[in-house]
Amino acid sequence: MQWSHHISAVISLAARMTPPWKVFWLAGLVATACLPLVSRFGLRDSWFFLIAILSVSAIWLGIWRQRPQPCQPWLQFAVAISAQCLGGLIEANTDASGHFGLQLSLADVCLLTGHLALVRSLWQLACQQHPQFPRHGFFQGWILATSLMLIGWQFLFLPTILHHGFSLDRPQIFRMLYPSLSFIELGMLLWLWTSSNAYASRVFLQLCLAILFFAIGECVFHGTSNSLAVPHDINLMCWLIGYVSFGSVALHPDIAQLGHPRASEDDRHAHHILTMLLPLALLFPVALLLRYFQALHPATIGILLGFFIIFIIGWYQLSTTLQNIIEVKQQLEQQNRTDYLTGIPNRNYLEQVVESSMYSTRVLPHSMNAMLLMDIDGFKAFNNIFGFGLGDLILKAVAKRLHHNSQAQGYHFARVDGDEFIVLMLNVPEKAIVEQQAWHIHQLLEQPFIVNGLTAKVSCSIGISMADSFTKHAFSNMQRESERALLRAKENQSQVECYQAIRDKPADKSWIISEFREAIHARQIVVYYQPKVHLQTQTVMGVEALVRWQHPLRGLIMPGEFVPHIENTDLIHTLFKLVLHESTRQWQLWHQQQLDLTIAVNVTARDLMNFDLVKEVAQALEKHAMPANHIEVEITESSALADPRRVKKLLSDLIALGIKISIDDYGTGYSSLLYLQQLSLHYLKIDQQFIREMHHDASSLAIVCSTLELAKNLHIEVIAEGIHAAVSVQQLKALGCYGAQGFLFSEPVPASDIPAIIRRIESACYDIES
Repeated sequence: MQWSHHISAVISLAARMTPPWKVFWLAGLVATACLPLVSRFGLRDSWFFLIAILSVSAIWLGIWRQRPQPCQPWLQFAVAISAQCLGGLIEANTDASGHFGLQLSLADVCLLTGHLALVRSLWQLACQQHPQFPRHGFFQGWILATSLMLIGWQFLFLPTILHHGFSLDRPQIFRMLYPSLSFIELGMLLWLWTSSNAYASRVFLQLCLAILFFAIGECVFHGTSNSLAVPHDINLMCWLIGYVSFGSVALHPDIAQLGHPRASEDDRHAHHILTMLLPLALLFPVALLLRYFQALHPATIGILLGFFIIFIIGWYQLSTTLQNIIEVKQQLEQQNRTDYLTGIPNRNYLEQVVESSMYSTRVLPHSMNAMLLMDIDGFKAFNNIFGFGLGDLILKAVAKRLHHNSQAQGYHFARVDGDEFIVLMLNVPEKAIVEQQAWHIHQLLEQPFIVNGLTAKVSCSIGISMADSFTKHAFSNMQRESERALLRAKENQSQVECYQAIRDKPADKSWIISEFREAIHARQIVVYYQPKVHLQTQTVMGVEALVRWQHPLRGLIMPGEFVPHIENTDLIHTLFKLVLHESTRQWQLWHQQQLDLTIAVNVTARDLMNFDLVKEVAQALEKHAMPANHIEVEITESSALADPRRVKKLLSDLIALGIKISIDDYGTGYSSLLYLQQLSLHYLKIDQQFIREMHHDASSLAIVCSTLELAKNLHIEVIAEGIHAAVSVQQLKALGCYGAQGFLFSEPVPASDIPAIIRRIESACYDIES
């Protein structure tokens, strides 16, 4: 009892450790080997159909459990083997009466249906395995099948036709279709074997084994009995090995992978097929030569041998030429997947990785795929300062270092555009590893690069996107998401950002366009004014007109929330005209109160393209009797460069009226010194980010000093924006800055508050930091 208990425990443990498909296959082979022994007891047919029916049941069970996609080929496969089994069962019942050998029966219908369904199933699998199969795979598969059929014709079909005559109503002639269809099935398998990497799958090897033994069984049965007699044990054993192998195919966990494209990596399938065609093409004439060798004249034998030698030499020449073509094609494909500048992989390489990884890479439980899109910070500065040649050398050094590191860790790395690179991480177990890799890249770039004796330090921003599945659609989404994450990383200067869908949903601003027109008519758009102070005398010399939206429900809305949404519509010009007329009207009221102020009005790039801008400004000045030298037009650097010739003509016309011109946010755009000189500007406003940082940042202070020196040489007055601390006032005074504005003096206020604000500013003391 103890020994039997131990033996059963070992068998149970082995069953748990062995995959079900392997257990079924090994058990089926053992049962097949027992067929001759069972035949002695008169149980041969019962034993045969017991194994066959169990195999068919395993096929349906495996397909139902595995649910392979696409499912249609495997359903055809199950129907084919079921029809074969049913045909064999009907054949066995008619063997004893002799009806099967005398006439066609329902068994022939089932057997033919089974073969046709199997051919259709293999056709569908071939179309899934190789996208070019419908175009040329059918012909190549047919060539391979025909080579096998020629052998069958000589040794199987021809003796049958000579003995019984050629008539399809004779069962022995009709049943030549079964081995013929088996040859077609083998031809399709041979084409798949040579044209893709399907051979790397155990499922495909099992399928080849099953169809091969089925074909051997058909050939042996037809060759020994002309498909009329009761099959021998060798026939039944071949068929049983086929049935068992079919069952193990359906039970195998990788059955779904066989239905997915597995194109050959080196694209040598044409050469492989040509190599296989040589022995197949020579097999038939060699077989004839061996069979009729004694009946042939020696001269005829010499001619045939010479033909074989010429054929082999011609085949070798064709094979060599084809090999050279394949090598050239591979070189071109390699160049297409390699970045021309850095020599590392490019975007095409990544797309190939995605194509092959969709099905060849096993998806691990709870794993994810990640994409890291990185962009070199400020790389344009390297090109602008040192030239493109040195910039390219720095780019090569960065690419080489990051590529080597990615290869060492098993990740895919590529340059995709300019100074942008992608790291593709497949089957990553957790998000923390992805973020750790992103910061590791930053550590790699912290080490300086020495190029042509110049030491350069590089930093980057990284956008991360992740996805559980990996399809073409998911890969495209990951590219878009990583770009948005990268943009957020640059905006926030956070270096690394992971894509979050909730951040990507823009706030609904559709109400702005629909309500803004009504807001203008309802006088909800109001103008606030911020004083500009002459630093040396601490007097208020003017104000800047700034727009606000006093919404009845949403409260006071700042321009940054609504101007970007209307600046590409006609509403932006309507807003400009409103501010222009309100400012000139307000100047007249202040003038009556003995306030001598200039008013600065902001003009957008769209307004600069308006042919009637000069006329509109002149009409507003005339309407409210405002002198032209008391109004100031502020433009940004980028809008000034939108159309330089046209902008220069427009500004010249405004200056001719006596209007003053100011460049706003200087230092954040792309102004050239020559352009500033040609425009004959009056004021230059330094952007507030440099003013705020100049007391603790040497580079910001250098920019401010150089701007003041430049403006002095061009006879342009400088106004500093964003003054928040008295220490900035003292620095700017010492540097000789003309004017300033900022919250230290006053925030933008309604027009009614300006007189009081002026008195407070001119009486205040800014000698100490507040």
